[in-house]
Amino acid sequence: MFGDTQILIERCIRQEEKAWEEFIERFSGLLYYSAHERLRRNGIRFGQQDLEDIVQAIFLEIWEKRKLEEVREREKITAWLSIVAQTRALNYMRQKRERLLREEEFFRLETLKIDAESQRDDEEFIEYLEKAIETFDAREKIILKLNIIYGRRHREIAQFMSIPLNTVSTIIARNKKILEQRLKKLKENG
Repeated sequence: MFGDTQILIERCIRQEEKAWEEFIERFSGLLYYSAHERLRRNGIRFGQQDLEDIVQAIFLEIWEKRKLEEVREREKITAWLSIVAQTRALNYMRQKRERLLREEEFFRLETLKIDAESQRDDEEFIEYLEKAIETFDAREKIILKLNIIYGRRHREIAQFMSIPLNTVSTIIARNKKILEQRLKKLKENG
């Protein structure tokens, strides 16, 4: 089996497409399992999409950066891949957590830039905000109100509405600029 694997690795190094397909088919289960188990053992909450992103990123990095050329002990490729998957899984989740925390802070009410003065406790401002949000579709209204007016975190909203966390983050990110423009116009028009 090792000789077969060594030949496959050599073909992958030469970037033969069929070899890469076989490499991915042969080792994707190992990468999924290794990433899954590392995250589970560390008590990190994750979803299937996270695992797919992790595994895809590993294969992409191996291909683009020609990482197989760096593997000296090719007979230990499964151990090497397992370690790579575990490390990448932890790094991916750490980066995802940091990104989500930054996004959550970025989209809170106090970060909306309407004018220089702070107006978040101003009832009139809340009224403008609700008018501006009213023009969005029903799901977007709920998400925006929960996040901006009631200060709920993206994760809380996703759980409450039973939708993916990424969907909540995308809706807030996509509509933030629109909301700022609408608030500015409402404020100017009184």
